Amino acid sequence: MNRKEAEKTRTVQFVFSDETRDTYGTVLSADKWDLNKIGVAFYNHNGRSSDPDQTIGTARAWIEGKKLMGEIRFEAEDLNPLADKVFRKVLAGTLRGVSVGFMPLERGKFGEGDEALGGKNETYYFGRCELLEISVTPLPANKNALARSIGTDPIGETMERMSADGDICMIEDQEPDTNADNDQKERDADKDRALALDLMCRTAITMSNC
Repeated sequence: MNRKEAEKTRTVQFVFSDETRDTYGTVLSADKWDLNKIGVAFYNHNGRSSDPDQTIGTARAWIEGKKLMGEIRFEAEDLNPLADKVFRKVLAGTLRGVSVGFMPLERGKFGEGDEALGGKNETYYFGRCELLEISVTPLPANKNALARSIGTDPIGETMERMSADGDICMIEDQEPDTNADNDQKERDADKDRALALDLMCRTAITMSNC
C-alpha cells in the first residue's frame, strides 16, 4: 500500500504479533489465535474510557505463516480528531507500536531446557487465545513485529503484547495417584485460576467476576 492509497482509505497494515519471545518472556503462536471477535481498534487499550474517541477505528486480522497480520482503518477527522491525530502520527512514524488485547482460552506451557520454568531463558508459550482488540501504543515490546511500509517510508516498526508480568505454574504431565497429590493439584488449580483472573483484570480485559 502506498501513501496515497493509505491517505484515501485511512487504512494501515501491521504485523499485529509474531512468534518472537517478547520482553515478558512469553510467546504467542500464530496457530493458537481465535479471530472471531476482533473488530475494534483503541488508542493505548483505553477501551473502558468514558471518552468515545479512544475507539479510533476498526480492525481486522488474519494469519500469514507464523505472523498475525492485520490492518486498522482510522476514523475520519471530523468524527474523531484523536483518531486522525493517531493516524497522522503513525504515518509520520512517531507512533509506531501496536498491541494485541486478548483473552487466554486455555493454559499454555513453559519451554524445555533453558526455556523451562526457572531456566536461564524462561519462556511461557500461551495456549489458544481469543483476540479481542488491537491498540496503537507508544510502548512496544516485540522488536520483530513490523508494520507494512507505505511507499519508501517505514512505519509501525514495533508492537507490544498486552499482558501482565506474573508467575505461571507449570502443568505436570503425570497424573497424581494419592490424596495428597490430589489436594495439591486442587490448590495449584485454584492458584492458576486466580493468576488468570489477575492477568485479565490487570490488562483491562474484564471478565464478569473481576
